[in-house]
Amino acid sequence: MNHDPIHAFASGNRYLTGNFAPVEAETTAFELKVTGHIPEALNGRFLRVGPNPVTAPDAMHYHWFGGTGMAHGLRLRDGKAEWFRSRFVKDAAASAALGLAPLPGPAPEHRAGAVNTNFTRVGGRLYVLVEAGNLPVELDDELESVARADFGGTLEAGFTGHPKFDPVTGELHALTYEPGEPVRYVSVGRDGRASTRARIELPHLPLIHDVAFTASSIVILDLPVTFQPQHALAPFPWLWDDRRDARIGLLPRDGDVSRLQWFAAPRCFAFHFVNAYDEGDRTIVDLIRHSRMFVHDRHGPGDGAGVLVRWTLERASGRLSETVLDERGSEFPRINGRFEGRAYRYAYTARWGEQCTFGPASKHDMRRGTSEAHDYGPGRVTLEPVFVRRPEAVEEDDGWIMSYVYDASRNLSDVVILDAQDFGGDPVATIQLPVRVPFGFHGGWAADTPLPGETADAA
Repeated sequence: MNHDPIHAFASGNRYLTGNFAPVEAETTAFELKVTGHIPEALNGRFLRVGPNPVTAPDAMHYHWFGGTGMAHGLRLRDGKAEWFRSRFVKDAAASAALGLAPLPGPAPEHRAGAVNTNFTRVGGRLYVLVEAGNLPVELDDELESVARADFGGTLEAGFTGHPKFDPVTGELHALTYEPGEPVRYVSVGRDGRASTRARIELPHLPLIHDVAFTASSIVILDLPVTFQPQHALAPFPWLWDDRRDARIGLLPRDGDVSRLQWFAAPRCFAFHFVNAYDEGDRTIVDLIRHSRMFVHDRHGPGDGAGVLVRWTLERASGRLSETVLDERGSEFPRINGRFEGRAYRYAYTARWGEQCTFGPASKHDMRRGTSEAHDYGPGRVTLEPVFVRRPEAVEEDDGWIMSYVYDASRNLSDVVILDAQDFGGDPVATIQLPVRVPFGFHGGWAADTPLPGETADAA
């Protein structure tokens, strides 16, 4: 086991300091210390991924979104923590730096860059994902990189960092974007093959990180963060665009672009939807709204905290109205995946303050308009909280919240498991890890045997 951390590569770039800083090496650990009792129903791997440069980057030009990915995973089985592993996602540059042969797979010349944003499992295989052009990377059961993948040649271009699983149809919905290509609505079936259902030509190229869907529509954000390489100071060319207004679109699920309906939206930016659903002739869209993004901070998403809001789209009139549900800074929303695309009650977020500061987790009752916090303790902050349904669950919130939690006093991380119905109470279990898990992006629970109506990974 080798887990020497790099506390900071250089000053002047917050995304290379503290728990944003990369860890130096891959880790394999057994005999993990557990406080409490791990639920015996949790059989699978709890996954996380985020940027982790293999070699020291140029701090002046480093952007948090561009670092080589590192996959982290905790293996649970029959009430025991069997192992923790972290592995670099072997993009072309990382393989060269580590003295490894390039990964096999298609299109190595222009789609073999960093893959660092999320996981999904389709066709029985686990993939790490990224948006804006680079191809997914397949991982084996122990998180080793296997190959780049274009889903059996069915991807026309790159993929997305944030697909959504439809528990009714069993497909993954995705919106893809990259320079030189139209925005695409792509569906991936259980067989792991992709189909492009729509090509959407826009007058510019917006950053579209996430997708939402309802029984009738795919929800598309067209917001004023656009591709502007001529103005970029770091190798991340999506910046705030004062020339652009904001809008949100409803695309019929059959991909008929002629019936795409646009709604004028508040001028803002959003990385993440919470959920969306149809309610009569209205569509309800819940999301995390940032007032601006990539204006002052050219190295990451540090231009202010996000606010949990509801946009109500009146399809007959074409009007949009907004309700603020929680003014406290929030990000990385998750729900019970069985309720994707339909009416739901509960959402879970990580507290996200000014200049990318993490904090407690929150449980939001979307019906009552209330929120409850779980404070992990002094100096302890959560990454994305993930809901995992209890096998025999009847209630929407009957399950567990799993988080990677950073402890600044120890400069190490834990995995903490909460009872979602006793959200503010003591953890069910805390598994101590021998390393930090740096602040990153997304992850999920990869069950050994997915429950009915669920994918193997919550994306």
